[in-house]
Amino acid sequence: MGRSRGNFHHADEDPNQRSRRKKNPASGDNSESGAAGQGAGEGKKALYHCNYCNKDITGKIRIKCAMCPDFDLCIECFSVGAEVTPHKSNHPYRVMDNLSFPLICPDWNADDEILLLEGIEMYGLGNWAEVAEHVGTKNKESCIEHYRNVYLNSPFFPVPDMSHVVGKNRKELLAMAKGQGEDKKDSHKAGSANRLPSSLNS
Repeated sequence: MGRSRGNFHHADEDPNQRSRRKKNPASGDNSESGAAGQGAGEGKKALYHCNYCNKDITGKIRIKCAMCPDFDLCIECFSVGAEVTPHKSNHPYRVMDNLSFPLICPDWNADDEILLLEGIEMYGLGNWAEVAEHVGTKNKESCIEHYRNVYLNSPFFPVPDMSHVVGKNRKELLAMAKGQGEDKKDSHKAGSANRLPSSLNS
């Protein structure tokens, strides 16, 4: 009773594992099981797990320790003062909301942006394979291109241009992203309709 669960990890588990996702070594999948958080044909997803009970807390409000790197707790474990070495219940913390809405561009949600910047801070600028693995939903090339276009080439360097989202709430941002997504689909359909098959170009 009242003991830390830090001593009860399996031998193959790292007690300091990142809370954002758990790899399934059998499939190389970045989810707890092949079906968790993923539908057929969907891209890989960054998952957050409670470091104490290991429950999937992706898309839910979670508690992030301000002292322990990459340490998250579900609301239930936080409310009972759960501790896993080296985390202590009296550490300062931040309440993390569901950030699965687009912020700067429609292809990247706010959570992806945070993970990108966190990954760059942790692994250093230029270690893009590690940064992409930290983000979990984007590949190396996508991370490089996004960072270059949104951050380095920003008219407000070193921060991205946020003028198009200032004063908008989450619902407006989601609607804006949905509209941009539909515009992309429509322009792709129009572009492919105007192209003739190569067999007809001769």
